[in-house]
Amino acid sequence: MSIQIPNLHTSNKTAVEAGAEVFIQRRKDAQHAGVFLVRGKLAFDPATDDYPSGSLQIRVDLSDSAKGVFVVKTVEQLDTTGKHTPTAYATGRCNADVDTKAVGCRYWLMLADNKREGEEQTPDVISFLVYDRTGKRVAYGTGPVSKGDVTISSTSE
Repeated sequence: MSIQIPNLHTSNKTAVEAGAEVFIQRRKDAQHAGVFLVRGKLAFDPATDDYPSGSLQIRVDLSDSAKGVFVVKTVEQLDTTGKHTPTAYATGRCNADVDTKAVGCRYWLMLADNKREGEEQTPDVISFLVYDRTGKRVAYGTGPVSKGDVTISSTSE
């Protein structure tokens, strides 16, 4: 295994709230519903907070992924870019439920706030990746929000 130099994580002012479900037809089969749900809040204000924080879970029921719930334990980096359709990126550590049996998990998450709930335009988009302490992919998914909403405070950055 090669040595990796760790990244320096810096975050900008960000406020994210999600209560959204993504359906992916190609990830549905006899044992999987083809959906993942993201619920919770992440936030960072460098004027008042030492570090980003939040409470968020990703419930996964997709083929080609571990089926279960991943609960965010740390938010090591949280950034937002964009004024009209703000997009947030987060990474950190998460715990997997007992059924998943994955340990030492880390997550990467991207959320795009393309519209408000009930609007018929371009849907919000969510993408995530969870991998374990050995670097093995545990769960992943990317798709348009089919139910619910993603709300991200806009930024000029």
